[in-house]
Amino acid sequence: MSLRWTTISVRVPAEHADAVSNVFFEAGSGVQLDEPASSHSVNVTVKGYLAQEGDYQQTIETIRRRMAATVGSLVDLELDEIENEDWAVSWRESYKPFRVGRRLLVKPSWEQVKTAPDDLIIELDPGMAFGCGTHPTTATCMVFLEKYLRPGMRVYDVGTGSGILAITASRLGAAAVYAVDEDPMAVRVARENIAQNGLEDQIQVGLGDLLDRLEQPADIIVANILAEVVIRLLPMANARLVPGGLLIAGGISAPKAAGVLEAMKREGFEEVDLTNVDDWVSIVGVKR
Repeated sequence: MSLRWTTISVRVPAEHADAVSNVFFEAGSGVQLDEPASSHSVNVTVKGYLAQEGDYQQTIETIRRRMAATVGSLVDLELDEIENEDWAVSWRESYKPFRVGRRLLVKPSWEQVKTAPDDLIIELDPGMAFGCGTHPTTATCMVFLEKYLRPGMRVYDVGTGSGILAITASRLGAAAVYAVDEDPMAVRVARENIAQNGLEDQIQVGLGDLLDRLEQPADIIVANILAEVVIRLLPMANARLVPGGLLIAGGISAPKAAGVLEAMKREGFEEVDLTNVDDWVSIVGVKR
């Protein structure tokens, strides 16, 4: 029997598009942003795709509540149903190759692209898991990995989602990469994407909460998660990083960045880099 999906469409002011997309991401939904019809349009349509399995109706209600909190008022969600094959067609139409940083090239498996000799190819097919590289929090974490990772380093990817950051770390020369997520579906999608890139021997993926299952010291911990979870992660990150090791934290909305920075300082981290893209902040802290 073919898997069915619920599409969830919401029309919001353009300035809320990233925040609304993140609500979908956090709920384990694939996301598509329909651009406004003209440059004068002030609203955009954000569409999420949710598999009809498990307690997906409860997930829809969670999305509804979080949308209201994000936008500041109740929003109308338009629900529809599609077959698995229709989902694939929709994504193929909207998901195109794109570059991140200096050398990173993200592409779906069905696209043929012209590459430069030093390009690092990340082949990623959209799934339900968060992180296909188009959201500012994912892209900035990739840029920071490109900037700070040196060949031979050990990297932990906390909340791996699609596995894109773990794949990025491996492509950049990490000797060992360990990726963890508390969502079984994210773990499955990450493993599929890692296998698609031929990196099963370089990246280990496990089901777990934060760093509970990771014992060996790491040179870099990357966590593209929420501000509140970053703060909860800090004591464990400090304990598992080598002296001078780096924490790359993304998924932080701009209003919450100051609180994260204060918490990092309390836990023995010094800010060495920070970027804000569309009110999404990513921070690099060094363990002192």
